[in-house]
Amino acid sequence: MKKNQSPEMIARDAQRQRLARAATRPKKRAHTTTLPKQSARQQQGTTKEELAAVFLQQQGLCILEKNAQNRFGEIDIVARSGSTLVIIEVRYRSQARYGGARSSVCSRKQQRIKRTTTSLLPQWSHRYFEGQLPFCRFDVIAFEGESLLWIQDAFR
Repeated sequence: MKKNQSPEMIARDAQRQRLARAATRPKKRAHTTTLPKQSARQQQGTTKEELAAVFLQQQGLCILEKNAQNRFGEIDIVARSGSTLVIIEVRYRSQARYGGARSSVCSRKQQRIKRTTTSLLPQWSHRYFEGQLPFCRFDVIAFEGESLLWIQDAFR
C-alpha cells in the first residue's frame, strides 16, 4: 500500500489486479443440464406420446401437462375437455400378441394411475380449475402397430 493513496485508488488497483488474475485463469464451462440418454424403446415411447398429444389436440382437447410425475408414478398426458380433467395413458405394442396395447393397462397399472392422479389432483384443481374439483376421466390411447385406438373412459 502506497502512502497518500485514497481508498478509491486502492480499490481500483485491487480490482485491476483481480481482473488481470481472472484473465489468465482457464475459463470454467457453464453448467448445463443434459438429459439422460434414452434407449430406442424409450425414444419410441416418447414419439408415440407426442403423436397421441397431437391427435388429442385435433380432437379438441387442451393438453395441460405431459409426463406429470410424483412418488406414486407418472401420468403420460393430462388434458382438459370442457370442465373434465382427462388423464391419458399411452401404450404401444408393435404386435397384438398377448392382448395388444389396450390389454396392457392391467388393474395394477390402473391403480397406480389412480393413486398418482389422486395425489396430483389438488395441484391441478388449483392450477387449471380455479380450485374447483373437476370430474376426472381416464382414457387410454393404444398404438398397435401403426393404428391408433382412443378408448375414452377406459376405467373408473
